[in-house]
Order: sequence, then C-alpha cells, then structure tokens
Amino acid sequence: MSRLGRLPWRLATRALCSPCSVQVTVSAQPPLLSRLASAVQSIDYRSSWHKELHTTGPTFASGDVTLDLEHATGLERAEMEGQLHNKDIFHEDWLDAPFGTEDKPVEVTSSFSERIVGVPDPYDDSIIWWGHIEEGQPPKQLVEGGEFFVLKRVGGDSHGH
Repeated sequence: MSRLGRLPWRLATRALCSPCSVQVTVSAQPPLLSRLASAVQSIDYRSSWHKELHTTGPTFASGDVTLDLEHATGLERAEMEGQLHNKDIFHEDWLDAPFGTEDKPVEVTSSFSERIVGVPDPYDDSIIWWGHIEEGQPPKQLVEGGEFFVLKRVGGDSHGH
C-alpha cells in the first residue's frame, strides 16, 4: 500500500489520540483525501468519547479507599462484626466436655428440638459415626463403648424457624 493510502487512517487515529481537536493541513492531495481531512478537522472526537470512557479524580469524594466492613451487608457484615468482637457467630467450636457416661451424659445444646451429633469410632478415629438425638430422650450412645449424649434445649422458638 502506498504512503498516501495510509494517510486517512493516520489522520483519523491522530485525531482520536491527541489532547485537543486536530488541525490538519492537506496540500496537493486527491479530492477524496481532501474531503476526508476536512471532515476529520470538523469533528472533535476526543470531546465526544473520551469523557464517557475515562474519569478524572478519585472515585470517592473523600479520596479514601473504603473498608470491607463499610461495604458488607447482611450475613457477611454480621460475621465481620463478630470477628471484631472476637465472637464466633456460628458457634463452630468443638464441644470440649468430659467423657459422657450413662449417669452423666454430655449435654449438647441446641435451639431446636433435635440435633445431629458425630463421634469418632473408638477403634479407628478416621471414621465418624453420626447419630440423631432429640429433646426428652434418655441418654443415647451412638457407638458401642462410646459416649452418651443428651440434648439440652436453649432459647429459640418452637417452630424451628
């Protein structure tokens, strides 16, 4: 392609990239190129598209970056506030209690009338045995030779919601 054939593209891209509207002087060019150059001169490309794509200045009025807690809502916010006060809102800690016997079983607390409990196998602690205990049941042993559990109801509504 000749050097003249690339000129219209260069004029158009130069107009798009320059900080102000382009003043192009064309001399001794064919009529088509002269018309294209005059059309490029009359359009201020930068003012029409540049302002829509780019922002100047900080995004926030204060210029500060906001913290995660300021943006968090709902459950995420409750979890972050709990972490600030060193509280586990989900009560995920392991139950640390003495071995439960039939006379003195391990009391498992729940706001519901039933709960699923897991205990390791006495012979292979890589196996977990799961059992279901309910409010008002006598102490329940999940595996032979294992602990006894009883459910102790605390707070909560009676509808399970």
